[in-house]
Amino acid sequence: MRIGVTGASGLVGYNVCKEVLANGDTLNILIREDVGYLKDLNCKKFYGDLNNLKSIEEFCDSCDVIIHSAAMISIGFDAHEKVFEVNYLGTKNLLDICVKKNVKKFIFISTVNAFSKKSRSKIFDETRELVRSGSSYDLTKAMAQDLVLHSTGIEKVSINPTSILGKNDFKPSRLGKIVKALHSGKLPILVDGGLDIIDVGDLSKAVYNSISKGRDGEAYLVSGKWRSFKEIYSSVQNFQEKKSSVLFLPKFLVNMSLPLLSLFPIGLLKRAAEINGKLFPGMENMTKEAIENIINFPKNIDNSKAKKELGLKVSTLKKTIKETIYE
Repeated sequence: MRIGVTGASGLVGYNVCKEVLANGDTLNILIREDVGYLKDLNCKKFYGDLNNLKSIEEFCDSCDVIIHSAAMISIGFDAHEKVFEVNYLGTKNLLDICVKKNVKKFIFISTVNAFSKKSRSKIFDETRELVRSGSSYDLTKAMAQDLVLHSTGIEKVSINPTSILGKNDFKPSRLGKIVKALHSGKLPILVDGGLDIIDVGDLSKAVYNSISKGRDGEAYLVSGKWRSFKEIYSSVQNFQEKKSSVLFLPKFLVNMSLPLLSLFPIGLLKRAAEINGKLFPGMENMTKEAIENIINFPKNIDNSKAKKELGLKVSTLKKTIKETIYE
């Protein structure tokens, strides 16, 4: 089976590529530019972005399955038009060509944030409505997911992971950068919140299993377990030679401060975030949108569908943290 993967240089894309190859399949990847660690992949490379129709056609040619992982992960500083162009129009371009090329299955890597978080008491599962307002990233991923799942002429599945962490995080990802900064003792302040964390290895196996087991037109929440940042930090300390200390800002204090951030121009906030990131790696990602997500991240996410149908297994936090730091 020939499988095409977009976003192969990212945390999810690269680990999915490793899973594809481990199962003995042939691999195509679509990338904008080459990076050194992609040399480890036995694959055929195609160069171009999601607006380059010629590159997409060549990439999709003879593929049985396309796994679409590429996306613009915006945390509030990017123009909506640019995020929309990548996450929605790019997905539409790829999907249209997959149908044209008779690709058998399209697997869309969406996000938990595509689903509405309005009801906090109700179990969080795949029956929730997609968001209709909010951040550019959440909204454009929801729009793209809706487009994919209602398309015709191709089998399609949406994979909706929570916060992803784990091995082969070369860039690194936002959460991976925070964990590595905690390990090095360079991050002295964090918000007293938390996230549902899914190990990237567990996610990659579920994505691969969705090729044969994912039902046409279905979405699958691929979650792990909600972890407080205090719990994450405690796990990181197991791998520190010299123990560091972190100040956790109370939720109520942070919540009171968030409206003030809306009073400042985005350009000024972006510059301040860049300065914070140079002083404390990982802090450049603590935007208003990111902090709100940390404070309000749902604790009741139901991953039973992915466990039952995709064989999802959830790793221990200690394993995930260790692999994030060392692999």
